[in-house]
Amino acid sequence: MKMRKRFALGLVLVSVGVIGILLISFIPRGMYNIDDALNIAKNYLTSLSNPDLAIDEIMEFEQNFYVIYYEKSTGIGAFEMLIDKYTGRIYSEYGPNMMWNTKYGHGGMMGGRRQPPAQQMPINQTRAMTISQNFLNSVYPGTAAEDSHPFYGYYTIHVEREGKVYGMLSVNGYDGGVWYHNRHGAFIQSREIG
Repeated sequence: MKMRKRFALGLVLVSVGVIGILLISFIPRGMYNIDDALNIAKNYLTSLSNPDLAIDEIMEFEQNFYVIYYEKSTGIGAFEMLIDKYTGRIYSEYGPNMMWNTKYGHGGMMGGRRQPPAQQMPINQTRAMTISQNFLNSVYPGTAAEDSHPFYGYYTIHVEREGKVYGMLSVNGYDGGVWYHNRHGAFIQSREIG
């Protein structure tokens, strides 16, 4: 009888221990804040070992943090990264950053071979802002295109409503295609770094 009780008690303790380990493993530690995200972004920058790259801006949205890295020598945006608010994982932003970036896209920033940028973009920053505003007028009335960031192959532009950041979009510098970034959620705050 004593042996059964000990076995049952041991089984209960092992079960509690396993459940505890599972809970610790699967319950997130909490949301990362903008200071945590900035440290993650800086660590990523250090891992690239490229003294010409720097962080320009970090923005906190409802769903993630958004980071712009730029070239100090040219002032041109190099690439855009996202940081998961629950895991702290940093990864390339989808869309134009991967598909339209003629220097750092297609794996160039993630250790692949960097490609030389294609010829001068035929769409300049002023034209990109006009294209953005025309798009916003038809799809998001009451919003305005503000604060354009040039990248190799495209521009990323902040979208504002009533003087506050509402979202962002990108304009292809070769064909004028527009890509609205709809995955971030509501804007919370931003910090200029560079």
